[in-house]
Amino acid sequence: SIIPDRAGEVSYAWNFGDGTFSTEQNPVHSYPAAGVYIVNLVLVTTASLEVVESSQTIVIKDPNATGIPVFFTDGSTVFTALINEDAPVVTPIGITTLDDSYGMAIDTVNDKLYMTDYNADKILVANLDGSDLHDFRTVAGGPDGITIDYDEEMIYWDTDDGIRRADMNNTDVNQFEDFATGQDDPEGVSIDPVTRFVFWNNYNDGGIWRKNADGTGEAQIIPSGGGGSTRVIGNRLYYDDFIASGDIHIKSADLDGGNIATVATTITRVVFALAYDEVNNKIYWGDRNIDTIMRANLDGSGAEPWHVGTNSPRGMVIGRE
Repeated sequence: SIIPDRAGEVSYAWNFGDGTFSTEQNPVHSYPAAGVYIVNLVLVTTASLEVVESSQTIVIKDPNATGIPVFFTDGSTVFTALINEDAPVVTPIGITTLDDSYGMAIDTVNDKLYMTDYNADKILVANLDGSDLHDFRTVAGGPDGITIDYDEEMIYWDTDDGIRRADMNNTDVNQFEDFATGQDDPEGVSIDPVTRFVFWNNYNDGGIWRKNADGTGEAQIIPSGGGGSTRVIGNRLYYDDFIASGDIHIKSADLDGGNIATVATTITRVVFALAYDEVNNKIYWGDRNIDTIMRANLDGSGAEPWHVGTNSPRGMVIGRE
């Protein structure tokens, strides 16, 4: 800050966010540990009696850190962090131009990220470091959730009224086929590679739906209040369920819809980030109104905040270590 001559003497109070302080005008400070720190400066003048305060967030990354990569978005920017023993250090990967993104899929074979953009009506693809961002499909029908079928090398996504799929190896941005139609705002499409069932969650009508990947056997298997996500983990299906405003539950069920169990409650908003860490056997979800990513054991025990501070987290995916 520039203080004019009329200000008189100026005192400086720095708080570096790691428990250390300085009263110098231009101090130099080193951080010994990686993390996210809020640096605060307060200026007080003797003649003009001004008090000026300013804060800035500083991200310190450990270039040698290892762990399981995580990707998620706030709707416009894609962020990454690592799951390890340290607190997550969240940084953008350079993709900041999404208009209204709710879903991501990670291709761990080819190291690619697929991202839906609802307002732009398209699906984009990029390398995991954010480079080579380009359109995968345009005029996509209002895409939100997205998943990969490795067996058939297909991408599935939900639209405003159905489910579509496209060949991952086809570069034609207009290529797709309708997989399910006549739905009322389906969300959170996922696929079980063992049974070849495709699942989705109906946002408006409610209910969890299932259909064979060969196009047969479409049926509602769980009546529910509606939600934004599904995720197959082992022989169980995880999904979010709208109970009441400000009270969203995450539940699990057998793949036929039976044996329903509640995993988490009092989530503030419909979930568009539901991911699985297979190394540590934990489920992650985004609680959008409180800007928090939570995690827990698969039965809901040990629930804790993993990251706090990113606005409206959604589209979360977890890669391989």
